[in-house]
Amino acid sequence: MFRFAPVLFLIAMMPGGFPQDTAPADWERDKDVYAIYSLLLTNPKTSHGRDDNERYLIASTTVSGVPRIPCVRPPKDREGDFAEVLADFERRKATHRELKSMFLIPKPYVLLSEDEVKLFIEERILPRPSPKPPDERFRGVTDLFRLTDVYFNPQRTLALVQISTFCGGLCGLWEWKALEKLEGKWEELKWITCSTIS
Repeated sequence: MFRFAPVLFLIAMMPGGFPQDTAPADWERDKDVYAIYSLLLTNPKTSHGRDDNERYLIASTTVSGVPRIPCVRPPKDREGDFAEVLADFERRKATHRELKSMFLIPKPYVLLSEDEVKLFIEERILPRPSPKPPDERFRGVTDLFRLTDVYFNPQRTLALVQISTFCGGLCGLWEWKALEKLEGKWEELKWITCSTIS
């Protein structure tokens, strides 16, 4: 009855065996991270007031937020709770994560490498002496979206994140977001005191 157990053990230990890189706790955390990202990328706000994107271009590596100190003011009775989120932010704000294709959003999306992000920015900023045809990958898209990592309290019931959009030299929006998990669903809180727009 147990003669297959050593074989299963060997398969699990081999490269390409059972997944070894995602612990259950990490998977649960990722579920919350991508639920929050998906919420932010469902009808996202842009600096130009409308969403003309046929699909979303999302930088595949998270970034640091702007301004660097999150402008969040929780109510007095929630300051202690949110201090735990800010402590997580302080610990991990300099560490960036590679995003996975785990967004559940209504529009199609593409994760852009750092080189592709640079190309998108150059195409919208640098003046060109002679007209150059636009990169086909960027056709039908006005905005590049960037995300910070998501910072949590230990119970993962409160979160902090920033979403930003870039659409040209003086065209962009950076917004910190505070969220709370209520009855299993993430909801945005009205604790933010600033947004940066150009």
